[in-house]
Amino acid sequence: MLASPQDTKTEVSLDTAALRELHMAPFPRSGPEMLTFENQVFAASIVLGDSITRAQIERAHLDALFVAEAIASARERSAVPLRHKGTRVTSILLLGGTRVLVSTPYLREDRRGRRGPKRTKRREAGSGCYPVLEALGISDRATPATRSEIALHVVQSASYREAALVLERRGLACDLSTLVRITSATAHQGLRLRDSALEAALSMPIPTDGPLAGKRVRISLDGGRVRTRRTKRGRRTAKRRHAFTTHWREPRVLVIDILDEEGRPDRLRLPLYEATIRDAHAVWAMVVGYLRLLGAAHARHVEFIADGAPWIWDHVGLLRELAEIPADRLVEVIDFYHAAEHLFASVELIKQMPKRERVRLYERLRHLLRHDPEGVERVIEALRSHAVTRRGKAMKKALAYFETHREHMRYAWLDEQKLPVGSGVVESAIRRVVNLRFKAAGTFWIEARVDALLHLRAAFKSGRWDEIFRGVLSGKFLTPDFDFSHRDTPTHEAEVVELQKPTGARSAQKKAS
Repeated sequence: MLASPQDTKTEVSLDTAALRELHMAPFPRSGPEMLTFENQVFAASIVLGDSITRAQIERAHLDALFVAEAIASARERSAVPLRHKGTRVTSILLLGGTRVLVSTPYLREDRRGRRGPKRTKRREAGSGCYPVLEALGISDRATPATRSEIALHVVQSASYREAALVLERRGLACDLSTLVRITSATAHQGLRLRDSALEAALSMPIPTDGPLAGKRVRISLDGGRVRTRRTKRGRRTAKRRHAFTTHWREPRVLVIDILDEEGRPDRLRLPLYEATIRDAHAVWAMVVGYLRLLGAAHARHVEFIADGAPWIWDHVGLLRELAEIPADRLVEVIDFYHAAEHLFASVELIKQMPKRERVRLYERLRHLLRHDPEGVERVIEALRSHAVTRRGKAMKKALAYFETHREHMRYAWLDEQKLPVGSGVVESAIRRVVNLRFKAAGTFWIEARVDALLHLRAAFKSGRWDEIFRGVLSGKFLTPDFDFSHRDTPTHEAEVVELQKPTGARSAQKKAS
């Protein structure tokens, strides 16, 4: 409890003198005076707010039943026996920037009767726990709202220093090490909850009433670039620092969103962003886990769209196998603009053709690929006719791209079904989630830390910050909800239209004729 148990009273008087004085002060007579006055009111308000929070923490410590329940709950959750070590004084950072000292019960692992040397080093997460503070959501020496505000500004701002400056302007002043400590702990806790939930989803039955059931769903994947650092072994430098190597890594971003009947993103629904710096197998485990958790197998249509990266298309069969999405509801698409970019590079290989003719040929083939039901076949035929020159080997390699993804380039059919042909949604997510925060000159990240921060940044950018943080406080991963929380009116569900996947452009044209 605050100060000492004996000196604390149940009723705590609140000092509102500063606010009363401002209320009775003469009114401001200019813009600068009004600015100063507002800042004074705000400063006095957050001090009063912190005093109220402090009083509530005190009342929690005075409730013997609550304290006993908190201690019992901590012992029940612990994997090892815990011993009550009395009370210890620790500091707590409140939302208004006030630091208070709290004398609170402290539990530590009970090592009585165990063999071996006495433990001398403190663990990374500490040696014990404060059960009453944990019951209130207070950890890392900060209240829940303080942790949320600090972590939010760290992943939102362009740097730790910028986050510290913004927090200081709102009265929550803390040093950079505190920002890193609180944000890293929050991010890793959220990441552990996510990984545990998605791993469990791989072995659990797919819910028939999940958030994606009956919806038109789009799944997009893409990768960005982040520079990481690894400490070198050996002697330190002249400045007493360890040297390190830098490596470019590819963070992968997943976007799941719901489409309306016209094939546009449904503005009444939130998208789901997720990001990780792990390898392709971990990314696809994450994708399959989310799709099973959200019930994508029972969606009306599922469109998977991405560029032609091998790490994506080598594993796309997992959507049908592990996510259990029926083949007649799954549409796999190569992003048209990446396909057009590859087409341009292929046409540029025809060096015996003048540049103007190459431009006209590219525009004609691009139009066929986009609008002709047999566009990809005609593109392949046109490029194959030029694969006989000295650059024929390079042209054959370029042709392999179109031949491999022949069934993923039925853009005219996609127009008929009112499904998008571009992956701009994930390209935008790469820029906003990865590039604007983690890809900067002279910035090098520890892999474990950036992986956790990517998870928080993705939640913030997709409008799911409160959802993620409530899960961190409760210790449970909350199933993502795609509806805006403030919208209570259900949207009208259109009649289900059966989606038939084309077996080929030529057969589809024969049926149409």
